[in-house]
Amino acid sequence: MNLKNLDCQSLEDFSEPLSTMQAAAKTICLGLKGDQAAWEKGASALGAMPLPPSDCWSVAAYEVLGKVAAVRRQKPDALVELAPRPGTACPPELQGLEDDEGSPPFLVCPGHAIVLVGNVTGLPAGTVRSVKVGTTTAPVQQRQSSTNNDYPLEFYFLAPPLSAGDPTTANVSIADADWVVRGTASFEYAADQSTCPPTPGAVP
Repeated sequence: MNLKNLDCQSLEDFSEPLSTMQAAAKTICLGLKGDQAAWEKGASALGAMPLPPSDCWSVAAYEVLGKVAAVRRQKPDALVELAPRPGTACPPELQGLEDDEGSPPFLVCPGHAIVLVGNVTGLPAGTVRSVKVGTTTAPVQQRQSSTNNDYPLEFYFLAPPLSAGDPTTANVSIADADWVVRGTASFEYAADQSTCPPTPGAVP
């Protein structure tokens, strides 16, 4: 979740119940900007949430916003300002890759979507722009996740074509992002690329 500058309109809408920090982010953001009804709903959701078990970003947000909620309960008229700190609350890291089904990518064809795994996914939209795939650079996009409850939004890229002579094992690392992202991962291309469907826009 990204509450920097309280740009609430950039945050995703989620239907209730607001059971994760990501799902409650926009409501809490609006509350911090002065919408009392949104704050009451967000603070209530925050109070009912268990401490996130393994998601570093959500744990950091949970602890900070829990302190804000405690202050506002004691002093409802207090003005609370979130001051940005340099860097990130968690060291961003690429820890693996998944396909659309949440499994390790295997026998990949050009154009297949490959999802970045790890707390890199907790970075704000637009801050991870490309990945290095073997010797090629591929643009990174963001979408709603259908498999990950910790990170409702996920970064992904489309597998670029495999150049003649390149190994079928492709190493992936972050090429362009607002912060240094540690870690590498890999996936296997289909050895016989002639069995792959044509890439959209490719000349037969």
